[in-house]
Formats: sequence, structure tokens, C-alpha cells
Amino acid sequence: MAKTIKIDDELMEVIGREAEMMSRSLAGQVRHWVRIGMSIEKSRFFDQSRVVEALSGKLAPDALTAGEQEAYIDGLFDAARSGTVEQDKFFAARKAEGLGVGLRDGKISRESDPAN
Repeated sequence: MAKTIKIDDELMEVIGREAEMMSRSLAGQVRHWVRIGMSIEKSRFFDQSRVVEALSGKLAPDALTAGEQEAYIDGLFDAARSGTVEQDKFFAARKAEGLGVGLRDGKISRESDPAN
């Protein structure tokens, strides 16, 4: 049975470009990448648990293989995009205090926007 998943616009653009170059459908490109990912995770040269340990600070990234380091970097970027509960609380508190909460119009915001 087919299932629906949400994929952000940025990743959909990447999937679309790659699918077009490789003469695959969008679904075919995603299936292809899923098979590759599954193969890598099952490889004796790649251990996902080591990547998780490095992402949680329990293992130095230098101890990872090249493939594991790539997955580690991807994990860092994913974490940076989504943030954490602690980060959400931190920025909510700053906003409540009228302090800077991030970028506005490409510049660091020094004060909260009264409209928010």
C-alpha cells in the first residue's frame, strides 16, 4: 500500500534535478537513494550507531570512517535546520525579553518584532 510522506521544498528540488538527469521519476529517484542508504547502513564499512554516538558527543568525529563522517555532517546540518526543544525555549525567552531572536531581512535582529 502506498504511503504519503512530507519532503521539504529544498530536498524536492534536489530530487527533481537528480531524477531528471538520471531519467527517473521522482518516486524512482527516492527509491534509488533509499536502496543506496540501506546498503550503506548494512555495510561493514559503515556503522550508523557510531554516527549517532558522534552526533551525541560520545565519539570524536575523527574516529569515523569517511562514509560515516559524511553521514555525521548530514546529521549536523539536519540538526541545525530543525533546532532543538532547548533552542526553541532559549529563543522564546529572548523574544519575551525584547532581545534579538535571529535574522530579519538578512540582518541580525537586536530587538523583538512587536508584531510577533
